[in-house]
Amino acid sequence: MSIEIRFVGGPADGRTYAIPDEVPPPLYLIPIAPPLSALFAGALDPLPIQKAEYEPLRENGWPRRADDGAYLYQHRAVRLSSKEREALERARREARAGEERRAAEADAAWREIRPERPHFPADWRDL
Repeated sequence: MSIEIRFVGGPADGRTYAIPDEVPPPLYLIPIAPPLSALFAGALDPLPIQKAEYEPLRENGWPRRADDGAYLYQHRAVRLSSKEREALERARREARAGEERRAAEADAAWREIRPERPHFPADWRDL
């Protein structure tokens, strides 16, 4: 007899697998393929295989099931180190600054164009 498990979140979101166990495992590991850029980088050493961890969703202490009876497993995100957290925050700040800079450039360009085209709306966002 086999049971079905469905993954929620992460790289295997929405996939359903039938496994030959009668009891759902406490943790399920799914290997993740490396990015293509890493494969074509020409490194002679093999890349370490990364794995996504999934744990069962629980409701009142019991494993939660979907409407079709499949056990639901949620992606367990890996905890970030302080360096990784700082790098993510820096990337978010840079992206936010880039968006603000592009919006300011669009506003300046609109102010230049607007006097020549009085039939255009007062703000470019109203287009």
